[in-house]
Amino acid sequence: MKLLLSLSSLLVLGSFVTAGDWPQFRGPGASGIGEEKGLPKSWGATENVKWKTDLPGRSAASPVVFGKKVFVTSATGAKLDRLHVLCLDADTGKILWQRQLTATGNTGCHPKSSMAAPTPCVNADGVYCLFATADLVAYDLDGNLKWYRSLAGDYPAISNQVGMASSPILWKDSLIVPMDTIGDSFLAAIDTKYGQNIWKVDRPKSINWVTPTLRTTGDKAEVVFSSTKDALAYNALDGKKAWTMANMGSGTPTASVVGDQVILPFGGGVVCLKPEGNEMKEVWKAPKLASGYTSPVAYKDHVYGISRAGTVTCVNLKTGKEAWGEAARVGKGKGQFWASPIANDGFVYTFDDAGICTVIETGKPEGVIASVNDLKAEILGTPAIANGALYIQTATGIFCIAAKK
Repeated sequence: MKLLLSLSSLLVLGSFVTAGDWPQFRGPGASGIGEEKGLPKSWGATENVKWKTDLPGRSAASPVVFGKKVFVTSATGAKLDRLHVLCLDADTGKILWQRQLTATGNTGCHPKSSMAAPTPCVNADGVYCLFATADLVAYDLDGNLKWYRSLAGDYPAISNQVGMASSPILWKDSLIVPMDTIGDSFLAAIDTKYGQNIWKVDRPKSINWVTPTLRTTGDKAEVVFSSTKDALAYNALDGKKAWTMANMGSGTPTASVVGDQVILPFGGGVVCLKPEGNEMKEVWKAPKLASGYTSPVAYKDHVYGISRAGTVTCVNLKTGKEAWGEAARVGKGKGQFWASPIANDGFVYTFDDAGICTVIETGKPEGVIASVNDLKAEILGTPAIANGALYIQTATGIFCIAAKK
């Protein structure tokens, strides 16, 4: 059995998602792995830029792609209280439709962030957008409103003064919505057709920016969700706890699922868990696997993590042992890393908030840098890979990077 399976083959998303789509935060199954060929390894502000589209206001979210449509969010206004959802043509960057909401929840956030910080998710039935104001909205792919909920109206004690960034994910006809705050705090499954709660479980009152991950076993699915205190798995069908691991020590990076294993941030490093009966057992722990605010990517036989300062660490997926004698340094020392690394066709891509993308060639005994590219734009969200292109969302726009034909 291969060490790494495509997460898209392991997850049940309900409505049909094609292999080339990038339907949620970090792509198919939150893997961070694309399936494209011929992506350019070098680009600049104009080189290999297929198109660039400016966005209204500011965004810290990531783009998602379904077929030939790219969905992005942003926020405008002095208080970032005007919330925008945009659908762009994936080949031209033309805005196909744009919708606007008025925030009903708190608009306080870190200056680096935005009310458009959570990443949307999408399938054939529609696009689902959660904002940091706890406003939640669903549109069909043509921009017609399906439903809207003010979670701050439903649960008035929701409170996060530095901003929320956890993203929703889809499982069958359920939208899994994370809402860890210092006030009302919960994880909920919401019906994608009508926007009503299917189940809702209380969570500890604590700020958290983690996006849930799905792990499937047969016809069952678990929602893996971690915080600074622990990692828990909830039954996706009814919200009941399946297993828990204490003292995780991380409240930002998201877990990855590799076959039946779970790769989880653990303090300053990463732990690999594997099921044994009804419990999860530790396979290995890699304290030096840097993650910072980014999520590690498990690609082929290795796991790659990147610190805020740009140190990339690579460990063996089977053993957790360091694969490189020295960690690679990426970026130019000007920016920090908020976007998670992504992988495609033998390369790992890293992005800092100064606009520097470093491409690392995998399968080498050390970190070999293939190229360093500068978009000269602030990059906070994790880029998407689809349609033979990289879709890189900046704080104020989106680039489509593709090899010119």
